[in-house]
Amino acid sequence: MVSTSPHSTLDQHKLDRLLHSYGIASEFIEFSGNVARIPLEHRLNILRVMGISVESPEHLDHLLGERESADFIRCIPRVIVLAEGEAVCALTLDITAEGVVPAGKIYWKVFLEGGGEVTGDCEPATLPLISSHDHGVRFFERRQLDLPPLPLGYHHAEFSDGQQVQETLLIVAPRATWQPDCLNKKVWGLSAQLYSLRSPDNWGMGDFNDLLQLLARAAEFKAAFVLVNPLHALDMRYPDNASPYSPNDRRYLNALYVAPALCAEFAAPAVQQRFTSNEFQLALERARAADNVDYKSVHMLKLDIFTHMYRAFCAGSACDGSTGAEVATDSGAARFRKFVGGGGTALHEFAGHQAELFTRDAGILGEPEFHLYLQWLAQEQLDACQRAALQSGMALGLIRDLAVGSSVDGCEVIGNPGLFCAHARIGAPPDNFNPDGQNWGLPPLLPEQLLNTRFAHFIALVHANMQSCGALRIDHVMSLMRLWWCPDDGSNASGAYVHYPVDAMFAILRLESVRNRCVVIGEDLGVVPPQIRRYLDEGKLYSNVLFYFEKYDGGAHFRKPEHYKEMALAMIANHDVPPLAAWWNGKDQLLRRAIGLITDDTKLRSEQDGRHGEKWHVLQWLDEQGLLPESWRDRDTNREFDPALRMAIVRACARASSRLVSLQLDDLAGCDMPVNIPGTSTEYPNWRRKIPVPLDSIFTNTDAQALLHALAEARPA
Repeated sequence: MVSTSPHSTLDQHKLDRLLHSYGIASEFIEFSGNVARIPLEHRLNILRVMGISVESPEHLDHLLGERESADFIRCIPRVIVLAEGEAVCALTLDITAEGVVPAGKIYWKVFLEGGGEVTGDCEPATLPLISSHDHGVRFFERRQLDLPPLPLGYHHAEFSDGQQVQETLLIVAPRATWQPDCLNKKVWGLSAQLYSLRSPDNWGMGDFNDLLQLLARAAEFKAAFVLVNPLHALDMRYPDNASPYSPNDRRYLNALYVAPALCAEFAAPAVQQRFTSNEFQLALERARAADNVDYKSVHMLKLDIFTHMYRAFCAGSACDGSTGAEVATDSGAARFRKFVGGGGTALHEFAGHQAELFTRDAGILGEPEFHLYLQWLAQEQLDACQRAALQSGMALGLIRDLAVGSSVDGCEVIGNPGLFCAHARIGAPPDNFNPDGQNWGLPPLLPEQLLNTRFAHFIALVHANMQSCGALRIDHVMSLMRLWWCPDDGSNASGAYVHYPVDAMFAILRLESVRNRCVVIGEDLGVVPPQIRRYLDEGKLYSNVLFYFEKYDGGAHFRKPEHYKEMALAMIANHDVPPLAAWWNGKDQLLRRAIGLITDDTKLRSEQDGRHGEKWHVLQWLDEQGLLPESWRDRDTNREFDPALRMAIVRACARASSRLVSLQLDDLAGCDMPVNIPGTSTEYPNWRRKIPVPLDSIFTNTDAQALLHALAEARPA
C-alpha cells in the first residue's frame, strides 16, 4: 500500500506561499556548500507549532488570503527602518477597480523619542510609484513618501487618511556600529570562563573579585580586553543546570558571581559570626578544593551568607519591605533605591519570579526585595570591574557575551507571554558532525510578535547587555536573520529555518551600539547564510573567527595570518573546542570515544588520522612564517604538545590581520581538558571544570609570561 501525505491534495504553490509568509524557509545552504531542500512536512511541523494547521483546500485559501492581504491593508508597515540621513518610506495604497489612486490627503505625525513632533501631509496620487501588486480581487500600489530628516532613535509615527489612523515604530539608526579610535590598530586580550577561575578567596567558583584580579593582571601586560562567558541569571532551583548559554533571564545577572567580601554588609557582626563558624568554613574549604565547580554547594553557601547580609542591609538602612530601603539615608541605600527605580517593571517582575522559585516557608529567599538586593550587588560589582579595567589603561575593558535564548520556564520567557514559541526549540540542522541535528532546548522568539510589540523586548535585551563593557559578543549572530526551529517533540532533524525581520534587528543593534558606545562582535561560526556577511560588513560589526577552522575554502591548508579578516575577533580557541594541548594530543577524541560521541574504534582511528594530517599542516603553516621551533623540524605529529609549539602558534595568531586577537586563559594555563563538549549533557561535567592552578600562579609562570609578552610585542598598545 502506498501511503500519501495528508497534504497531498493541497495546492503546493499555495502552501509554499503560506509558509513563506510566516518566514519558514524552503531551503538553505549546508556547511558543505550544497543547497538542502527542507521537506514540506517538516516546514508544516513548524507552522503547526506556531499554532496554524491547514485543514483543507478551502482553509488554505482562507489562511493565504488573510495573510497576503494583511500587510497591504495597512497603509504603512508596522515598523519602518531608516538609516541615518535617509528619509524615504513606502506607503501602500488600495487602488480602485478602475485603477484610481484614492483621493484626498494623507496626514502624518512623528512623535520624536526625545520629545517634540514633526507633521506633514501628502497627496497620494502625486507620490512616485515604487511598485504595484495585483491580488486578484484587489490592486495595490506602493508609493514613495519623503519625510524630513529625523534624529536617531525610536519614534512613534501616525498616518491618517482622515477616517482611520495607523501607527508604526519608526527606527532611525546609524549606518554603522560604534567604532572607537582604539580599534584603528590591532589589539589583543584574554578570554575566560569566569566560573572556572580558581583563587584562595573565592567560594568554589570564580566571582567578580576574581574578575577584578584578572583584569588587573591582564592590564599589566597591556591587554586591551578580557572576554567573559555570558553572565546571565541562571535558574536557582537547579544549580547544576550551569550552562551560561541556557539562562533563566538574559537581562539580569547571575548572583553567584557576587563576591561577598566586596560588600559592605559582609563586615556586619551577624554575617561574620555565620561566616567564621566551623560548619561554614568546612563546607567552604570543600567547595574550594573540588576539581569541578560544585554548584549546589556554592549556591547553598552564598545564599546562606546573602540572607544574613540582606538582614544587615535592611537593619542599617531602615528597610521598610517595599523597596528594601525606602527611608534610608546612607549612600548604599540611596544607590539601591536608584537602581530599583531605574529597573522599572521588568526588574520587579524578575525579582518576583525569583522569589516564587522558593517555597512559601523559604523566608527571605521568597521575598522579591531580597532578589532586587542581589541584582543590585551584582550590577555594582560588574560596574566596578569595567571602571577598574578602563582606569588601568585597557582600551575596551570587558567584552560581554549575549546568549541566543533563555530557558522555557525562566522569567524572560514566562514574563513575556506570547512572545516566545512555547512548542518549539532552537537548534541546528543535521550535518556531518551531528547527523540527527541539534536541539538546544531554548524556545525561539516569534517573529510576528517581535513586530507586534515593536521590538520592545529585543531593545531592552540588547541595552541591558551593553552595560558595563566595551564590547558585546552576540552568540550565533545569524539568529538576527534566521533560526533553526525544532518541534518540541524530540525530533531534532524535523525542523526548518524561520526568518526574522533582519533589517530592523540589525538597525536596533547599530543604534544601541552607538548609544551605549559599545563595539559589537557577531559570532558567525558554523552554517552562515551569505546575506549575514553583508549585514556584518555594511554595519561594521566584527566577525568571530577561530584558528582551528581558518582554512582556505574549508580545505586542509591553514589560512595565513595576513589573510585573516580585518574586522574580526580572532580566537585561538573557545569554549566549544578543546584547548590547544588537548587538541594536539588528541585527548578530546579519546574523551568523545569514551562517552560515545565517537561510536567505535574504527571511527576513532579515522578521526585520529585526520587530526595527524591537520597537525602536519599546522607545522607547515608555522614553517612558512619562519616560526617552526627547531625541535619540531622533524614534523613528528606524534610528539606531545609542549611550550615551544604553544608559543609558535600564539605568535602566528598574534600576526593575524584581525583587529582583535584573543588567547584563552585555559591555554595560557596549559589546560588539557575541555570546559564543554557540545552534544553532551550528563556524559561530561560541562561548564564545571576549574582551571587547575590559581589565577595568580598563571601570571607568575614564566612560560605564560612569555606568551603574554609575545602578544604585547606583536600588538603594542
